[in-house]
Amino acid sequence: MLRWLRRRMDWTPEQRANGLAGFISFAALGLLYLEAPPIPAGSETTRLMSLKSRAIHLQSAKPATQVMASVSEPVLPTSVTPGDIEAKPADLIYDTLNRKVALLEQGRTFLNEVPDYTAVFSKQELVGGELLDVQDIYLKCRHQPFSVYLRWLSGDEGREVLYTAGANNGEMIVHGGGWKARLPALSISPSSPLAMQECRYPVTKAGILGTVDIMLDCHREDLQSRRVAKCEQLEDQEFDSRMCSVFVLEYADAKTSPTYRKSITFIDKEWNVPLYTENFGWPTAHETATGDELDEATLIELYTFTEVEFRQQLVNADFEKTNEEYRFH
Repeated sequence: MLRWLRRRMDWTPEQRANGLAGFISFAALGLLYLEAPPIPAGSETTRLMSLKSRAIHLQSAKPATQVMASVSEPVLPTSVTPGDIEAKPADLIYDTLNRKVALLEQGRTFLNEVPDYTAVFSKQELVGGELLDVQDIYLKCRHQPFSVYLRWLSGDEGREVLYTAGANNGEMIVHGGGWKARLPALSISPSSPLAMQECRYPVTKAGILGTVDIMLDCHREDLQSRRVAKCEQLEDQEFDSRMCSVFVLEYADAKTSPTYRKSITFIDKEWNVPLYTENFGWPTAHETATGDELDEATLIELYTFTEVEFRQQLVNADFEKTNEEYRFH
């Protein structure tokens, strides 16, 4: 160590400055790793903590005729018509799933016509076998080019993330919250292990449109593989002062759907976009809980979008680290 220090005493001022900058960047990366939650051994169903602070009490299912009348121009198979109560159970399951897909596709069309929006995005995810705390995040999103700004309102309060497709060599810019705010911002790949320490999806999938695309991809596979055991539309329900269509879907078994056992989705009735989504996994062999307790024990993903405001006229400065309202500099 003394020999190393003597050699550094002979460095030029420029070499010392570069060495100090490198040390600070390295230290920042190390501190981010230390702050990330440990990843325990075992499968995704391992539970280190049980947090289910935002569960919604679901209302009863609608009669089939009322459900069919409540959806505007649904995509329905010709085998079932409104009022066809005698249809086979499997037909009713996939009719309901088709209605959900139809609403999501309408929502996707709506989002493609909206240039930008702001919202509060809340999430709770199972990552590396650990159910993390709920994180509330202020979100700015622009669709073309796809750009997001995220600021944590809880958890690592003050953390900021910036990402714009095609900019910064495809990397996102991250600035820590709390005491880590004193450290310099870092540019890292959205899919790198460091970036994925506390999330199930990369920042490239952030926002309402990304959520819609993930759900549509999943349900198209559901329709193709016929792996759904139950799909019901329940009574319309209010979420964040907005009326929503409510769908509950359950899969047949872990062989056909290894990750997901059940999902609950609230789709806004005006915008046709998901505002509340809960996804559940399969219980362990030793799990004895049922009903709501089973859902609490097997939660994988909980996502909500509240305080959504579309067409906020966001500009380039909203997605630049030089913005004086941000702390990247």
